[in-house]
Amino acid sequence: MKVDLIGGGGVSGGLLAVAHISVYEAGLRLNLESARKIVFYASENNVSTIILPYMQPYGPVIHLYDESAKENLRRFFALTRESTYMSTLTTLSSHYGVSIVLPSYLEKVSSKIYVSTALASWDLEEGLVTRRKLVLNERERMLGLSRGSDLEMLNDNGFIFNTLIEDEIFYPEIARFMVENGVNLLIVGLPQLNPPKNYIELSKSLALIYRVWVLVPGGRLVMRDNTVYSLPTLLINPEGEIIYKHYASDEAFIVIPKGLLKSTPRTIGLNSRAFYKLYRTIYKRYSIYGGFARESSPGKSEQSGRSS
Repeated sequence: MKVDLIGGGGVSGGLLAVAHISVYEAGLRLNLESARKIVFYASENNVSTIILPYMQPYGPVIHLYDESAKENLRRFFALTRESTYMSTLTTLSSHYGVSIVLPSYLEKVSSKIYVSTALASWDLEEGLVTRRKLVLNERERMLGLSRGSDLEMLNDNGFIFNTLIEDEIFYPEIARFMVENGVNLLIVGLPQLNPPKNYIELSKSLALIYRVWVLVPGGRLVMRDNTVYSLPTLLINPEGEIIYKHYASDEAFIVIPKGLLKSTPRTIGLNSRAFYKLYRTIYKRYSIYGGFARESSPGKSEQSGRSS
């Protein structure tokens, strides 16, 4: 597995890493074993926080199944905090002293299912906290998913971050609220299959508008027929420039000093406000409480022969 260190070794503040690895369709056992191995690898390399791929437990099941599979999504793919997968993340974090970020998964709370981000950390009294997606697209509503109502920042031992989960990238007011509440990093969680159209330009625009670092963690989705869909990992600086890109065909362990991500003042200038108005004009057809489903484009598919 390729190992990349961004920004050199001279920036203090701890290390964050992106696990740019394979996710197997409906392969909970394989995916959990991958999570175990990458957390151990992170601890051996003095990494304090590891970011897993999007929908790592089962793959992006929302994009793989239609409305007829609604009950199966609820029964088989939604996870409670007591589930084997989530409790294992909490145990791994406590055992190895590594915080674990799961950008997106299906969270079950009583009778409701949410698309959520999870942070499992030895430093948290409760061991695990979640942030639920505020905006549902048409497909998610058809599947009977619920939307979140709160927008708490995620605090990883003093490193503040939050996620924009898929369609939330179309709502700059969500990113603005996060930046005004002190985030050091915006993580854009996107599926390896059918990411939102123009997600790269949107991510660059948000970085520039709000003078904040933006990370798009990528990875590989391995289907049951061995077709592979891939998404690159991107790191975008507060000037809206892509300073790192890893193409998704190979697995990688990408290390970023947290001090680098804390190094930029979070001031929103007049030019940024002008960009914000333009952004809202372009995407004004989207309502934070519903509206039209976002456009999407097919993910990049590789031949099965290149997948391993």
